[in-house]
Amino acid sequence: MNKLAIICGVLALFGVSAKAEEIDKNTAQMQAMDKITGRVSVINVPVNGEVKFGSLSIVVRSCKTRPVEETPDNFAFVDVTDTTLQGEEINIFKGWMISSSPATHAVEHPIYDAWLLKCYDTKVDTAILLSEAQLAARDELPMVRDGKKVAAEEVLADDEPMNAPIAEMQAENEPEETAPDMSTVEFIYDEDDEATEGEEDESETVEKIDSELTEDLSMENM
Repeated sequence: MNKLAIICGVLALFGVSAKAEEIDKNTAQMQAMDKITGRVSVINVPVNGEVKFGSLSIVVRSCKTRPVEETPDNFAFVDVTDTTLQGEEINIFKGWMISSSPATHAVEHPIYDAWLLKCYDTKVDTAILLSEAQLAARDELPMVRDGKKVAAEEVLADDEPMNAPIAEMQAENEPEETAPDMSTVEFIYDEDDEATEGEEDESETVEKIDSELTEDLSMENM
């Protein structure tokens, strides 16, 4: 038996499971909505590819999913820009989206919304993918958060960087399991139970009297 099998056996014995790494996929399936018209569209964005939705330009830099033995979830690093009325392209979102928690990392826009559905593999035409120079140019675009332009350093301090550990990021979004607080448990007084106990005591008393009477009659007949 090799060392790996021994380690896995020990982990299984103590109820500890090794965290498997996420699996890279080449396409992100997203859902986008026009809040004005209510139109909802499903869009498929190849990793390092660009898809337009209204005035938004959506580029997915990475898309990962969990192994089949773990709870299903999907993670995509998404880069979203918007074109203003003055024709200026600005970055309005850059960070990880989680399919199980669409509201945790959401695109803030008065008209459009976009969120991640899943990551998957499919045949991708490499000719439609952005070049390294085009991706680098997007990183140089001005960033706007809460209606104000901010420096890239400020954004990276608040948003999840692309190399952030996904396991840690997801752990922050999962509720912690806590033991129930027994101080808040109410113990209800059940009158029916007491009545039942009283009835049992009375029955035992009657049986005892009957037994004594039977014994007395037997003595008299002797």
